[in-house]
Amino acid sequence: MKNHKLIRRRLGNCRLQQSGISLVIVMIFLVILSGLAIIVMQGSTFSSRIAANEADRTLAFQAAEAALRDAENDINGNKFDGATPCSTTPATCRAEMISWGDGFDTTCDLGRCIPNATLPNWEDSTMWVTTSVKSVVYGTYTGATALPVVNRQPRYILEYFKQGDYAVYRVTAVGFGANDSTRAMLQSAVKAKPL
Repeated sequence: MKNHKLIRRRLGNCRLQQSGISLVIVMIFLVILSGLAIIVMQGSTFSSRIAANEADRTLAFQAAEAALRDAENDINGNKFDGATPCSTTPATCRAEMISWGDGFDTTCDLGRCIPNATLPNWEDSTMWVTTSVKSVVYGTYTGATALPVVNRQPRYILEYFKQGDYAVYRVTAVGFGANDSTRAMLQSAVKAKPL
């Protein structure tokens, strides 16, 4: 009988020791699982930031493309639809239509520039500030409606080159995303009709 009590007592002590070890093991697993959960949450937050930045960059790129089209319409003397000729009477058209380098100079007044050999015009940060008269705000001379969602409207400058019997205009446009620090710059060349 004494042996049975002794065996039960030893088994009871082992069970108590085992339940203490079980608690420690469970706590270690909880810490490991919590750490993994935090890592997964940080990864998904990082991924969502990347997606948001990419969406904003795409928005800025599309705004810059819209400004390129707007500049082409401005050069050709058309309204925003690209087909309707712009007359000088409405306030949305240029007072003097663009023709063969008239009004193009180093001051870049109203977005009309001649190329600068020392510092390219598009690298001059003063061109793209909101108060600048050196660049043209989207829709100013074509009557295009303002783009939604962007932090500020895209801008463009025109640079005049004469190549043989043709006038060539290099258009540089900057588009902005929903965040002002997100910008996209695009360039294109527009060849005007010969004289």
